[in-house]
Amino acid sequence: MVTRMENERLTRVTGDAPMGRLMRENYWLPFTRSEGLKPGAAPQRVRLLGQDFVAFRANDGRVGLLDEQCPHRRASLTLARVEDCSLRCIYHGWRMDGTGAVIEVPSEGARSAEFAARVKVNRYRTHEGGGLVWAFLGQGTAPAPPPLPFMSVPPESRWFSRMIVRCNWLQGFEGALDSAHLNWLHRGWPERQHADHGTTASPTYEIEETAYGLRTAAIRKPNTSSTHFRVAEFIAPFYAFSASRQPVIPTDCSVFISVPIDDEAHMLFFGFWDEAGPLTDISQIFPSHLDPDNLVAEAETPENAWGQDREAMAAGHFSGFTKSVLHEDVGVQMSMSPIVDRSQEHLCGTDLAIVRMRRYLLNLLKQFEAGEPLDGALRAYAAERNLPFSCTAPVGADWRREGFRKVAPAQAAAIP
Repeated sequence: MVTRMENERLTRVTGDAPMGRLMRENYWLPFTRSEGLKPGAAPQRVRLLGQDFVAFRANDGRVGLLDEQCPHRRASLTLARVEDCSLRCIYHGWRMDGTGAVIEVPSEGARSAEFAARVKVNRYRTHEGGGLVWAFLGQGTAPAPPPLPFMSVPPESRWFSRMIVRCNWLQGFEGALDSAHLNWLHRGWPERQHADHGTTASPTYEIEETAYGLRTAAIRKPNTSSTHFRVAEFIAPFYAFSASRQPVIPTDCSVFISVPIDDEAHMLFFGFWDEAGPLTDISQIFPSHLDPDNLVAEAETPENAWGQDREAMAAGHFSGFTKSVLHEDVGVQMSMSPIVDRSQEHLCGTDLAIVRMRRYLLNLLKQFEAGEPLDGALRAYAAERNLPFSCTAPVGADWRREGFRKVAPAQAAAIP
């Protein structure tokens, strides 16, 4: 287990918290889906690491990310009008462009341009890639965008959802490395998620530390003649790749990105990609009526048991979260309290991947605080280009050799 002090260091991201500064100063943070930010549409309120921003897409397609409050009287610019390539505050008509320049102050009349030149709104660097819009919030030189494999596949070969989850970022992220919960929490979805994939037996773990994070192997022995490997990739600080085992994504690749909103909430980006070709019908996994920009409704709260359906449980559904597999994950994670006290846990053998991930992040914090450079551009991952996989092999096989998959070199060369 971690101590209470270590738990604070891992989870707190606002103000001068070390983990928040580590992310702010070294990494690109995704904050919305590209499809969810349309030219001329309503600005979006964005909260990252406890700081509030406004994002908008100008009529020419460029994305602006500014401090949320108008510099005049601090009204929210999420209420602003999008006019060409600028935001006009509806309170007094001040107009700001995507660079943060104030370009019009109507009340000043002939002095408008002179007055506006003295005022500036903080703007932040953005990048679009992989179907997501990313922000770099640091003051120094931004690293290259992350060279992750889904960044280079065409739009028809990837799919992302976004949801706001009312608990700390680490709670959401730990689920991606916890293979043991498949045996229980998701057993109500065997036809979609876990049929014949070796998830009926409890796993043992083998972990390899890498230059970019961890490679975790959940090993199950469903019978006396075979071994099942489910290998995931943890890429510090908040990426996880796992084997999806979905019929619509035969190459197995799913991704979790847990982006802190503040200490008690995070954005979870969950998606699939397939290097072999277009994805087919995603509605087989997530019904088409679910909103990919708000996959888990924020109305799911403790007062309604986070959306759990007891009637469905009485009818035979195991968890009572019937909308999707992610609703099961998110419901349980929110039930743990906004920031779970990990010093009160009683961990067991199947928690090894989580224990190692926490230790990796604590060591990363020490490196950051010692002034050591961090790999914000994820060059170490680019050098390895490992992907997750799930396979069954004969007893005695080594997961380090059996079926291990990497990004094809030609594809890796296309990653920015």
